[in-house]
Amino acid sequence: MKSEQINVLMVDDELEFLEQAKTLLEEKDNRFVIMTSNNVEESLKIIENENIDAVVSDYKMPEKDGIKFLRILREEKESRIPFILFTGRGWEEVAMNALNFGANKYIWKKEELNLYNKKQKESVDQYEKLAKEILKEVKKYENEETTDLLRQTIEKANDGIFWISPKGKILYGNQTIRDMLGYNQRELQNLDVSDIDPKFLEDKRESFWERLKEEEIITIKTEHQGKDGTVFPVEITSNYVRHEDKEIEFAFVRRIGE
Repeated sequence: MKSEQINVLMVDDELEFLEQAKTLLEEKDNRFVIMTSNNVEESLKIIENENIDAVVSDYKMPEKDGIKFLRILREEKESRIPFILFTGRGWEEVAMNALNFGANKYIWKKEELNLYNKKQKESVDQYEKLAKEILKEVKKYENEETTDLLRQTIEKANDGIFWISPKGKILYGNQTIRDMLGYNQRELQNLDVSDIDPKFLEDKRESFWERLKEEEIITIKTEHQGKDGTVFPVEITSNYVRHEDKEIEFAFVRRIGE
């Protein structure tokens, strides 16, 4: 995660409940810093001024309820911050609406929590689940943000970039390579390397792939052929990339002089 501290905003109109929830969550994980609010307007100001990593909100609140809160965040503020609806049973339809409007999770809240009553152990245990869900959604959100940033960076790179399968199928091409070749993304993804490189022999792909796996990086000079039939010289630097059980060729393409 970005930092050890995880700032969570809990929203509920019952102040006693907020105090108890804050105590229990911060006991569950010492990385949690729980901020509290008992209404939507105050919550929006907190989100605007503080670095909030996740929101946990009740549904039934005066003036604006949890669904209206969620819709303001998703539609007006265009925020994708993790949002967990923490509401009592009997609101199943509300929970489903929350998911439809972009909530990450809903968790049933057991009412009348009493920290000092051992008979309420089941109520206390719900915070174990809530803490795990907060951690999971924060991590997922941060991973998605990183992936989006990487995609934008790759898409706007000055060099052409390809992701290519071991068998030579084009999986992705950035904007630069699409402009260079004249294909859109869908058209590119229906092509193999041999379709854009007139010098590349399809039956040589297997030996090239084995060499790339061994050397991990290979630079070659060859030619590419655009959609309109134009042929031009290029320099390609191919990298072998393995992530878990998936392998790809990550290639940089630069057009060079005749």
